[in-house]
Amino acid sequence: MGAGEVRVMTGGEPVAVLSDRYEGPPADEVVARLQQADMDDVKAVVSWRGVVLDGDVCVVELARRYLRLIQEESCGRCGPCRIGVDVMREIFERLAAGESEPEGTETAVEKLRRLAESIDDSAWCGIANTIRDPILALLEVGEEHFAAHAAGLTCEPFDSFGWVTAPCRSTCPSTVDCGAYIFQALEEHPHLGTTIVKRDNPLPAIIGRTCPHPCEENCTLAQTGQPVAINNIKRWCADVAEDLVDDRGPSGDLLEAERPHELSEAATAQASQQPVGVSGNGSGPAGREGKKVAIIGAGPAGLSAGYFLARRGYRPVIFEDLPVPGGMVHVGIPEYRLPRHVIRRETELIEQEGVEIRYNTRLGRDVMFDDLERMGFEATFVAIGAHLGRPLGIPGEDLPGSMDAIEFLRRVALGEKVEIGDRVLVLGGGNSAMDAARTSVRLGAKQVRVVYRRTRGEMPANPWEIEEAEEEGVDFLYLAAPVECEGVEGVKGLVCQQMELGEPDESGRRRPVPADMAPFVLEADSIIAAVGQQPDFAPFKTDEAIKLNRWGYMEVDPYTLMTSKPGVFVGGDAVSGGGTVIEAINAGKVVAKYIDRYLRGESVAEDIEDKTKRLAVYLGAQKSVYPVSDTVDYGCRQAMPVMPVEVRKHTFDAVELGYSPAQATAEADRCLRCHRPILVAT
Repeated sequence: MGAGEVRVMTGGEPVAVLSDRYEGPPADEVVARLQQADMDDVKAVVSWRGVVLDGDVCVVELARRYLRLIQEESCGRCGPCRIGVDVMREIFERLAAGESEPEGTETAVEKLRRLAESIDDSAWCGIANTIRDPILALLEVGEEHFAAHAAGLTCEPFDSFGWVTAPCRSTCPSTVDCGAYIFQALEEHPHLGTTIVKRDNPLPAIIGRTCPHPCEENCTLAQTGQPVAINNIKRWCADVAEDLVDDRGPSGDLLEAERPHELSEAATAQASQQPVGVSGNGSGPAGREGKKVAIIGAGPAGLSAGYFLARRGYRPVIFEDLPVPGGMVHVGIPEYRLPRHVIRRETELIEQEGVEIRYNTRLGRDVMFDDLERMGFEATFVAIGAHLGRPLGIPGEDLPGSMDAIEFLRRVALGEKVEIGDRVLVLGGGNSAMDAARTSVRLGAKQVRVVYRRTRGEMPANPWEIEEAEEEGVDFLYLAAPVECEGVEGVKGLVCQQMELGEPDESGRRRPVPADMAPFVLEADSIIAAVGQQPDFAPFKTDEAIKLNRWGYMEVDPYTLMTSKPGVFVGGDAVSGGGTVIEAINAGKVVAKYIDRYLRGESVAEDIEDKTKRLAVYLGAQKSVYPVSDTVDYGCRQAMPVMPVEVRKHTFDAVELGYSPAQATAEADRCLRCHRPILVAT
């Protein structure tokens, strides 16, 4: 199989032939994994690492389908992929039909071997330059099978699912096809790029401003210290496609000359790059019109579910407590990070799909959970978000001037007047703490200090959020834990205990323990606690069919997100207790699929698509990067233009200004297109 150790399982079924060219578990572990209950219907896996057989399946047909997947996903621009793969597929087509090869089977197999090695060495991207290991593995395990087909054997058909992932894509919580939309950005096709994103994420402009982009951590170029700015490219595509671009640059000059030409969404033949499903505006798939789905919460999970349900032909209705769309992204993320017109625009586009949103409608007050079924809703998605802050559990936290960050940010976002004084202490080390601190700066506080019980290295906030807070004058006090809020008629100070780091806790971070020092007091006019958040499940506790776990959250199937009550699903912060926006969007996408299965009377169990995605991660897709060379210039990451510090600290206008077309295409040109095909047979 060429470079890399080959691990082979022999002695009959199952069989695994895997290369160690990329990281991943060894063959014996992979075989054992496929024999576990959740994978018992998987008969074979063909991937960039090789092949695993765990059932009766035609090896010739596996090869044919794998090559067809490559052809379907190929851009067709490099000869090795366009021509060489087609030659290989034609050989397997003839063998699958039971036809003998003119030059003989042995000669044909040798030709396939040479082609696989040649294409692997010369193809431009991971669509085809990963072809050697799977094809050589199939040739190795299927030698007798090939001969039988050449003698006239034909096999029974089987089901399969093909997918193309990448280190970035398998890391993305919603498995957005990063490489594909980056390629369209390079081609100056932002509309098509946005269409690709919306197959997995209907809120690309929101995510382009809020995502912690874990995809970039596993980018091949992360090895150089400058990963591709995947999220910034997505934002540029979405801003252009969704009419969110500000046409005037800092100088006031119109940027029309730099406007890219655009490709219509309907102008691609690749199924994986076409819009998802059908529009819900009038003509959904037969048998689905009229079926109503209730969604509780117009946050990212609810909006995502509404979009994908509408695209499947349903008429979802979202019940939203707030007077505005977006849920926690509207009232929990400050406007300088996420301008409100971006939320409104992407919500409008989802409403145009046929999604109805009923604002100022609180479950448990205006509508009871038990009423939904009587109102004609045949399925429900609970996407309520984590709108409750967690208490500190210390004396004095109920004093005026002491508040939790969730309530503080909500009041500011809704335009309420919030008095915080000159001295503000923010307790916590996450993104909500950074948001509260930077919002306090913009409200005019003269001294803002973040108090955190660990060190900076353990802070869960995004590093760039910490850096921008420091640039705006926020101070940080580490290794200090709150003990008591001091004051009589209001907060006057915070008693703190000096801490030191002990052994790691369950999160992997070193546990803070009290140091042998006397407590000290920090003066404050306001104390804002950002120590966690949680959803409010009170409206659902009257339904005995809804089971709660020991933490007070709804019990849920981890793959389908259906609760203990058939037809009721839950996702987003209502499961995680405060995850990322992209995790919530993925929950909405997943729920829409399994609500569709439920309403069509099908089994609500994890399907082959989702199993394939999990198998890709298990096989090592997230770490399947190419080695980088010290002699190659991979280019420099394009810096995001930002508002000057002395200007932005006095306004809630957006800090990040977005890429120019030239920056977007230059950054997209750095992508190495590390595609990783995988085919799973059942």
